[in-house]
Amino acid sequence: MPKLAHCFLSTKDFTALEALLEHEAYREDAFLRLLRDKLATATVMLQEDMGPDIATLDSRIDYVIDGRQSDSRILVLGRENALSRFALPITTLRGLALLGLLAGDTVTVARPEGGVEELYLERVAFQPEADRKERLRDRPGARAEQNGALAGGSVIAFPGWRKPAPAAAGDGPSPDDDDPGPRAA
Repeated sequence: MPKLAHCFLSTKDFTALEALLEHEAYREDAFLRLLRDKLATATVMLQEDMGPDIATLDSRIDYVIDGRQSDSRILVLGRENALSRFALPITTLRGLALLGLLAGDTVTVARPEGGVEELYLERVAFQPEADRKERLRDRPGARAEQNGALAGGSVIAFPGWRKPAPAAAGDGPSPDDDDPGPRAA
């Protein structure tokens, strides 16, 4: 009996699997059972909340098959996106089984020709969500936004764009102010 590890899917990956289920609904085999199990039990997360050690679509992963054969591939959506030597489509049993696993997890899946195989996710060498977070963190001004250091709790600071306050409460509008305010009504 196949043993499933807990699965973490980004909203993007979950949506891709739902579309795959709709497209493959006529099938009744090990692939479809695994797909349904994954969708039913996965923890779905926003892309920005995904840890860097979770295998997501377009991640480059290193994995071991039955404790003997190791491989490194990029998880892709379908065969049409795949260069066979470099990609592992999630439309295959292995690709689907590895999607959403944490580095260090092991999953046992049924082989199409019968029997089972054990897949060990050794590491996630590259994950697009983690790469995006890294690039955003390194851009200018990102540190102030992340630390909440913008004045007054503003989301966007517009320095030097504020109107000067009137000198006294009854001074009225400044000569540069063309807004008549509530008196115009």
